[in-house]
Amino acid sequence: MSTTPPRPARGRPASRARSTGSAPERSRGGRATAVADRERGRRRPARTPTRGTGTGTGLDRLRILLVATMGAVLAGYTMLVPVAALLTGTGGVAVTADGALATAVPLWLAAHLIPVAVDGRPFGVLPLLPTLVVVALVAFCSRWAVLRLGGRVRHDAGAVVASQAGAAAALAVLAGALLPRDMAVTAPWASMIGAGLVAGAAAGIGVVHTCGAPAAWKRVLAGWPGAALAGARVAAAALLLVAALVLTVALLASASDVADTAERIAPGAWAGVGVLVLSIGYLPNALIGALSWALGAGVSVGIARSGPFGVEPGPLPPFPPAVVLPVTTVPTAAVLVVLLPVVAGALGGIACRRALADDAPVVDRVAAPALAAVVVAVGAAVPAALAGGALAGGPYDPVSFHPWAVLGCALLLVGIPAVLTCAGTELARHVPMGGTGRSRTAVDRARAARDRRRASTVGELVERRRTAGAPARRADAARDDDGGHDDLHPYSDAAPDEEPGGAGRTTTRRVDGSAGRNPAGDDEDPGHDPDDGDPDDTGDHGPDGRRAAGRRADRDTDDGDPSDRRTDGRTDRITRPRDRSRDD
Repeated sequence: MSTTPPRPARGRPASRARSTGSAPERSRGGRATAVADRERGRRRPARTPTRGTGTGTGLDRLRILLVATMGAVLAGYTMLVPVAALLTGTGGVAVTADGALATAVPLWLAAHLIPVAVDGRPFGVLPLLPTLVVVALVAFCSRWAVLRLGGRVRHDAGAVVASQAGAAAALAVLAGALLPRDMAVTAPWASMIGAGLVAGAAAGIGVVHTCGAPAAWKRVLAGWPGAALAGARVAAAALLLVAALVLTVALLASASDVADTAERIAPGAWAGVGVLVLSIGYLPNALIGALSWALGAGVSVGIARSGPFGVEPGPLPPFPPAVVLPVTTVPTAAVLVVLLPVVAGALGGIACRRALADDAPVVDRVAAPALAAVVVAVGAAVPAALAGGALAGGPYDPVSFHPWAVLGCALLLVGIPAVLTCAGTELARHVPMGGTGRSRTAVDRARAARDRRRASTVGELVERRRTAGAPARRADAARDDDGGHDDLHPYSDAAPDEEPGGAGRTTTRRVDGSAGRNPAGDDEDPGHDPDDGDPDDTGDHGPDGRRAAGRRADRDTDDGDPSDRRTDGRTDRITRPRDRSRDD
């Protein structure tokens, strides 16, 4: 009798139906099901919380952009509120919440490089450390936003940069309207543009660092521009190190003056903390001033000017970072400080040379360090222009780091060593030597070829003289035995002929193919064999042959006895006895 499995209870799901069988079996089955469920949960892929899929709706994207932009603005303003309270308290003013919030507004504007006028006096020398903090904060928020949107350069990066720049520009105009009565923005339109540029540049840095450069940029940077950027990074880091070294040496040299100034303007410990915080805020400005001084451009504060090549005395503001400037005398060895940027340029050129291929053309080896020098020079001149400005129209107005001079000095002191270290060997091969228009390698090749020709010519002459000595001696002996010159002719292959119109004038016709040919190139005596098989016939080549040809020309123009002419040519021309077998 077959048994059917029990049906699940009505109204209850099958998975929750009461199982038949003993209790131990039911307990083991339940535990196995729970373990299997846990294993399936462990194998489930985890979602990455930092990068979005980019498939959200428009409202989701808008929410992410609003959070990123408002978070950057509020976080930057919130960080400046304690600093404003500290500066207010160290100045001897009672600290309140409303006062700290109100004081943080001009600090936020100063962090975005927006100058403010106090009681109608413009104040443009703004601390750059808050600006760097704001740039880092905006870059971080932009990185978070572009990751949440999907991390795509074309689709997400533009929206993030535009939202950050627009929010900063709008809030700059609003903050200018919320300033206290004794403060005002010098130019509202400039504040809007300046804040937008600062926030947009910071957002661009964060987006590019997160998503990477676009494909078009990568194709461009694959050649020598990429090597130029590598050299620019090395040279910029070296210049920053030079500025830090110069500033450190200046602080150590004027440590007593810095301490006296800080004690004079801040007699108490609490006031000293405020001066210390303010000095730290102006530390990037001091670094830029040290770089300008090392490049030779110098620093000006009012009528005072200081540089490695000379100074102009004048009053300095009672502020610790300002009293390090030497405005009375400059040591003679201070001129050597300009060699430090030269070393930075050489390091940048070496970096460019290593980044280029071994078979890179000379044009690329020159263009890469040149572009690197331009990037470094612009990167030094722009902060020099932003670090200075008006100083309330007093005796210390203006403070200038001479950005145009910094640009020119950086191009010269960094660019020339970079080009020479990167392409000096290749350029030396194309430099004209000895006043000629040829390159040095061409001159060397021409000299080597001329030396080879000279060596072969000397060897041939020596061999010709050695082989021509014996026939000459035999010819002299035969002439002495005959006692005359009728059977001898001064030239082995020459025959005298009577001219039709001359009395006794003889002409010498040569049939060896050199001097006796007519203009058409044919022999005058085709029946004569130019090569009679005599091994002693040395020909008419070399210096002896040319001298003999000259004497034959003189003999043709001289009327006289042929025997005299033959006698004159005996000592200078190798002669031999006539072959009597031909006459027979």
